[in-house]
Amino acid sequence: MARIIASGLFFVALLAFTLFAFAQQRAERIAAQPGWALTAIENVDIPPATAAQARSILARRPLNQPVLNLLFAVESRGDLDPARRETFIDTIKALGWRDTPSQQNLIVETLRDGDPREAVMRADALLRRGKLTSNIVAVLAQIEVYPQAADLLIERLDKQPAWRRHYFAYAGALGNPALLDARIQLLDKMLAKGMTLSRSDLKTSLDAMVRAGRQGEAVRIAMAANPSGSAGTLIYDPDFSRFAALTSRDRDNVLPFEWSLASRPGISVMIVPRSDAGQLQIRWNGMGAPVIAHTMTMLREGAQPRLEVRVEGVDALNGLDSFGFSLACRGKGAVAFERSRAPGKDHVVRFDAAAPVMCDYPEFAIVGRPQAADRDAATAIDSIRLSTT
Repeated sequence: MARIIASGLFFVALLAFTLFAFAQQRAERIAAQPGWALTAIENVDIPPATAAQARSILARRPLNQPVLNLLFAVESRGDLDPARRETFIDTIKALGWRDTPSQQNLIVETLRDGDPREAVMRADALLRRGKLTSNIVAVLAQIEVYPQAADLLIERLDKQPAWRRHYFAYAGALGNPALLDARIQLLDKMLAKGMTLSRSDLKTSLDAMVRAGRQGEAVRIAMAANPSGSAGTLIYDPDFSRFAALTSRDRDNVLPFEWSLASRPGISVMIVPRSDAGQLQIRWNGMGAPVIAHTMTMLREGAQPRLEVRVEGVDALNGLDSFGFSLACRGKGAVAFERSRAPGKDHVVRFDAAAPVMCDYPEFAIVGRPQAADRDAATAIDSIRLSTT
């Protein structure tokens, strides 16, 4: 008899466990449908039975955070009164940090309530867990517009979290002028606190500033982040020494005021180390009129600069005739340089700008001159210097 009773109790326990596991799987299944559980995603087609299933599960397991969050998302798309919304939020908060969609919704709600500091803390917690990094980074980037949130974000970034690289690489928000302003302020605050900003930290933000026509801020922030790099010259790297010192990865991801090289079929262009400087070596098949290398200058609108190009020797000097130099302003055209005097024994060729430049921070470009017949051209440039005096 005892054996039968024991067998019966075991069967009941097994059945209860099976039913519990089935209920848990069903709860996870309905709570995990894409977009259903996120209040920020509107116009979601949720089957009418979903809310009923969620309520049924919660009646048996009221502490199921994913299902409670799903029900909150369902009701928030309707006429959810403020008191019930607050009850949902307080209960979801009390159930901890385990469910990622729940935390996403709490981030949205804290922003709606004007509490960006809590949003930063919740976003940081999710990112440290490696959850939905790209989604959460996108939210964090938009929180920068709140000064109190930006200060807390700086504290988090100063701890060198694993998500810092993803955060500074995200460009999606920086096309918005207000968010770009917020990013500039954030970087300024970090620099004022003496925090280190690496090339990878700055790259995406500086590119966004240049695209928005805010080259001045890009230069100011970059030079503040690397004071030793500020040479006070109109071309940041006139002798190519800084480019020559870059890693291969950084050469493929240059900052706006560094040299950008355009090697492709028919054009070989490289900067190679030469003692304490570098040398720009160009080989071109003579076809078309390509831009071969370019860099942002520190010139201001109205300047009419002079140019000095130093080459390696006679062969490089002869080859230089196949190339031209110009200063381009986006949407305004370009100003060409014209040779002003014959080269001397020092192999320096001097040019004058044909007209004043039409913008601040124009782009200096080396271009291939159209050839009467396709013929190879090559030169080796040791330095390129601009002056206005």
